[in-house]
Amino acid sequence: MFARFFKSLKRDTSGKQYLAFVDGIRFIAIIPVVILHANERLQRYVINPDTLSSAEQQLSYLISRGAIGVMIFFALSGFILSLPFAKRTKSFHYKDYLKRRLTRLEPPYIFWMTLFGLILFFQSGIPLETIGQHYLASIFYVHNQLFGEFSIINPVAWSLEVEVQYYLIAPFIAIFYFKLEDIRSRHALLLSMIALFIIYQHAFSWQILPLRASILGQLQHFLIGMFMADVYANNKNWHNQKSYGFDLIGIGSIVLMMFTWTEELGKSLIFSIGMIGFFAACLKGRLTYKFLTHSWVSIIGGMCYTIYLTHLPLLELVYSLIGRFGYSSPYWLQLSISLILILPMVLLSSMIFYKCIEQPFMKKEAFTILVKVIQAKENHLKDQHTINAEEQ
Repeated sequence: MFARFFKSLKRDTSGKQYLAFVDGIRFIAIIPVVILHANERLQRYVINPDTLSSAEQQLSYLISRGAIGVMIFFALSGFILSLPFAKRTKSFHYKDYLKRRLTRLEPPYIFWMTLFGLILFFQSGIPLETIGQHYLASIFYVHNQLFGEFSIINPVAWSLEVEVQYYLIAPFIAIFYFKLEDIRSRHALLLSMIALFIIYQHAFSWQILPLRASILGQLQHFLIGMFMADVYANNKNWHNQKSYGFDLIGIGSIVLMMFTWTEELGKSLIFSIGMIGFFAACLKGRLTYKFLTHSWVSIIGGMCYTIYLTHLPLLELVYSLIGRFGYSSPYWLQLSISLILILPMVLLSSMIFYKCIEQPFMKKEAFTILVKVIQAKENHLKDQHTINAEEQ
């Protein structure tokens, strides 16, 4: 029964070709983010980070590199949004493009931000007016820039604001880029643009908050995704020939990114090389590609939007409760036990939330149907009101 339910969670791509490895990459991106936030809550509510040994501090540092998952999400968005332009498969209509993005992503986002906003109001004692200001800024994806900090309702929403900023400009960048016919010239141009942008970024301190939480602080990752989309779409060898060598490149690239994710210029340039190597491994690595396309991995990865939106409040709740009992075990044991408990909770709850809230809006006609249902309900109530008035 569970297996049947689990298979029903496979993403609906509205008739488009389903690329399982894309959801596999989402899996690789989301799990480290969840573990990172679990570790942060463990040290906030349960364990005093000042008491950690040097070895435990190193372990905590490595877990903190899970934030790289967000950069992978950015690059993946650049890949996905650029792919139709790289393949030159169909004509483009900006209005339809925006409508599809809004109807696909906005309903779950509004639902969860509204729910978490209400919970925050009843639990925190923060004035409704203050929460309302943060809520509206978050809903319209301008919180980072208006307040200069992450949303108090759901801090992870910062990256969604960056995503939306890129959605608005992505088609124009892609149209300009793919007008160049010579592939090598395109590649040289884009790689140069990425390097130059990172240099400008550091020259004007765009890599530091609050601009770090904007497209100015993250554009290079999206452009890397565009570059890999071009490589993937216009080189047949990237579809067929896989090798173990690229698996090793993938491992090396992850390690490289873990130790170069900083605000330093030189390391930021190296980080981008690591990101390219990581995506190359996802496309060309024999074992990596097999892992990414495994049904369990791709299905869980396909739920990443729901997992991302809901995991942090759940972690806050669970670890705040655990913290009331104190602790006596070593850090690594507390972390291991809590992850064994919390990861299944996050995944199982996300499956239910995804099935009930996000998945229905994956179909193109879902939003239109919802509007018609609401209108029909309103008309029914009006008719009923008219009948009651006439009877009186």
